[in-house]
Amino acid sequence: MPVCVAEYLGQRTDGDFKILPAVKPEMCPFMNAECTKLNQRNKPVCSVRKNDGSFWIVCRDRLCSTKKNIPLADYQKNILKSVAETIFPDTIKPENIIYRRETPINFSSSSKMRSMADYIMCLHDIPNGSSLKCPDKVVLEMQGGGETSNTGNLTKHVDEWERSGSFSSKILGQQVKGVNTLETNAWRRQQEQFLVKGNIALQSKGGMVFCVGPLLFDLLLEKVKKATVSDLRTFGWSLALVSFKELQEYPSKPDSVKLIIDDKRLLFTSYHAFTRALTDQGEPSNTIFTGEFSDFSGKIVTI
Repeated sequence: MPVCVAEYLGQRTDGDFKILPAVKPEMCPFMNAECTKLNQRNKPVCSVRKNDGSFWIVCRDRLCSTKKNIPLADYQKNILKSVAETIFPDTIKPENIIYRRETPINFSSSSKMRSMADYIMCLHDIPNGSSLKCPDKVVLEMQGGGETSNTGNLTKHVDEWERSGSFSSKILGQQVKGVNTLETNAWRRQQEQFLVKGNIALQSKGGMVFCVGPLLFDLLLEKVKKATVSDLRTFGWSLALVSFKELQEYPSKPDSVKLIIDDKRLLFTSYHAFTRALTDQGEPSNTIFTGEFSDFSGKIVTI
């Protein structure tokens, strides 16, 4: 399935206007720092859109990344606020929500292995905290998307558009054949972190919140569809899957795609039940241990 460039340096392409090619250095429209992709000599493509309209983030800074020593942009604060409003009760006031960025998580006291939590979010100084039906502190991870296959085709398309001098958003947003999103690869890179960070969060009397794009959310739900994963939003959850979606609109000027919480793609459940469902995959096979085998002398043995 082909894809098209959905955003170029934060400017969406599904309108009819001019977009100027980026010249290094350029500021990222989603954080208070220079564009990481341009600094790495890559094309500043923030996101792509599949032929069916599905939105897929291809830049690690697009959803809500963070650089520890740089103040958060208003965009990042608004994303965090929308997550907080989704996972915590309506009775919680904004001044009772605190967060910390890029927090080291040691796998164990005896191991040198460690990772970084994107965010830690906690409730602070709230009355009646013991009656909450949710964790009062969570590890918050952001994974909106991942890479694509045949990225060279996409790069070539953008390069030709930049050199053409047309500056047309319609041309930049044309479909590029042979390129597809790689949801499974994105999850493979995240799953160890998801499993370890979540387990540490629970042992530390907290919860885990995983913010994703719609394609990753659907992939995770597909993996556990045969299991019974209870909705525990009002009964005390320990894992929340929160999906963002594209706000559908037709822009009249260059602007970024607006991301909002997808209220149709939310899951509040038990972390342990969900991870058991993830790992309890497959069925017994009558064929994998039968058929032709070779011994070390070259003799064929059939069992």
